[in-house]
Amino acid sequence: MKNLSLILNIVLLLAVAYLFVDKFSGPKKPKPAVVENPVTGEEEPKPLSIVYVNIDTLHEKSTAYQAIKKQIEKQYAATEASLKAKQSAFEKEYKEYAAKAQAGTITPNEAQKYEESLGKKQDAIANQGEKASRDLKEQTDKFDEEFVGDIKHFADSLQVANGYDYVLIHGGIVSPMLTANESYDITQLLVDLLNAKK
Repeated sequence: MKNLSLILNIVLLLAVAYLFVDKFSGPKKPKPAVVENPVTGEEEPKPLSIVYVNIDTLHEKSTAYQAIKKQIEKQYAATEASLKAKQSAFEKEYKEYAAKAQAGTITPNEAQKYEESLGKKQDAIANQGEKASRDLKEQTDKFDEEFVGDIKHFADSLQVANGYDYVLIHGGIVSPMLTANESYDITQLLVDLLNAKK
């Protein structure tokens, strides 16, 4: 369970970093719009329209995210149970072999065959664990790529529709924002769009 939490935290960190870099590393900087100061008559830059999305709330309220999280947790638990059962069987078989070897009831030839068999079983258990870990990571990465793509797509749509200059990420493991005014939080809009997606 700790490994799943670590994997999910790493995935979330990568998603936040991707969104942050993608949003702020564009090749061109738009010139700020200007407005005329009513007192001096001079032109002044228009204030930026900046909103943010709370990534923790987004994950908590996203039905797709919660569904994949439950699915991965279930797969992880099943894999862990299977590996524990195989490891227990291996340990039992090893103890039986060790007892026979210590008692001298098996020949050196039989001992060698036991050791080869036990070695293969141990390798198979290790390979199963590595494969399960790779499969879960691939599944998580694939979902994360799609989920981040959806977030970016809907954030871009909201940006265009509402004239936002920036849509930032708040929350998560490492947030580029230390504090945020809740009146600029558009998380629920994004949650509604993500949950309505078929």
